[in-house]
Amino acid sequence: MTWCWFARVDGTADVGPDALAAAPVTTVGGDPAGALAAWPAGRKPVSAAVRMDERLVDPDGDEGWVSLVLLPRGRSPLFDDPAVSGALRAVLSDLPADGVSTLVRDSSHFAGAVTVRRTRPWALRDDPFARLGRPALLRVGPGLFGRTAPVPGPVTQRYSGQPWPAAGF
Repeated sequence: MTWCWFARVDGTADVGPDALAAAPVTTVGGDPAGALAAWPAGRKPVSAAVRMDERLVDPDGDEGWVSLVLLPRGRSPLFDDPAVSGALRAVLSDLPADGVSTLVRDSSHFAGAVTVRRTRPWALRDDPFARLGRPALLRVGPGLFGRTAPVPGPVTQRYSGQPWPAAGF
């Protein structure tokens, strides 16, 4: 499993040529809300970037809906915090989303999560990661998120600072 950088930026003009993929986002009401972008591992592309599971990125991906929980550095709990573990278990017990990844800043702190749905967008209102921070429900344009296989349970640990659901050391 590999990781990539991920961030919400003001617009696609702020993404730059090195991005793996990017797409504009709008609010539930249809108002512009910037863009989401992913960059390859390596040098951090923007100061707000966090690490995400790269398997979720697909430049040919369809549009959809996301629940995006981004926690400020000062409010990021340890990844092994019971609230984070509880949210991971809740993800495993629900109907699979089109994709899900936790977001990490370093080897031990939970920075948030992104959950992608193409159908049943109303299910994002029950995002288990909303227990940890206020989610932004956003409509994301095509060209950023693909579909990933459902997360195999019961593993809820991450390895070597990788974003969950990564496996391996």
